[in-house]
Amino acid sequence: KKGGHFKMGLTGGHTTDNLDPATLSDEWNYNTNWMFRNCLVEVDYKGNPTPELAESWETSKDAKTWTFKLRKGVEFHNGKTMDAEDVIYSINHHRGKDSKSAAKGIVDAITDIKADGKNTVVFQLSGGNADFPYIASDSHLTISPAGTKGDDWPKGVGTGAYIQEKFEPGIVSVGKRNPNFFKEGRAHFDEVVMLVITDPSARTNALKTGDIDLM
Repeated sequence: KKGGHFKMGLTGGHTTDNLDPATLSDEWNYNTNWMFRNCLVEVDYKGNPTPELAESWETSKDAKTWTFKLRKGVEFHNGKTMDAEDVIYSINHHRGKDSKSAAKGIVDAITDIKADGKNTVVFQLSGGNADFPYIASDSHLTISPAGTKGDDWPKGVGTGAYIQEKFEPGIVSVGKRNPNFFKEGRAHFDEVVMLVITDPSARTNALKTGDIDLM
């Protein structure tokens, strides 16, 4: 049943949180990022990699070259249509010798990323890796519009199920349903509220009293 408002009480949350995917470090910030953004790949409830912003992928026999076909017509919250440039920019945000990204270790194996048209991205790896789609589902590797940096990160612009209404680092994040979300049968609530409630007893009491719906 669609509609209603969903309140979550989560641990973590710091005043320094800024929704830069490279710096995600706690439960509240991870979940806020997931609310606003998507990866190329997601892992389903059976543990299998399934298409998300990518509609399909294929690999060379040595598993060193991976080609991802992107979904067409997916829009960011700011109205821009997602394309290969956005994917390349978002993954490169975690690469390079000066990167301090928490995902740097898992993207170090990528030696080159290039576009093959607006809707195809080709990854070249230093060695074969049959599990590369799982890497592409890592929670840090969400896709943002090309050029996102600095003060842009806290705005949470992505392709996700919810559009940012409020983001107060270490306190609360609020999202309203994205009317243009590309996944059918997802994003059931009108609004999702993620509250930082670090103390377990406080979270439990909030659940018992109905102040939150999930902890």
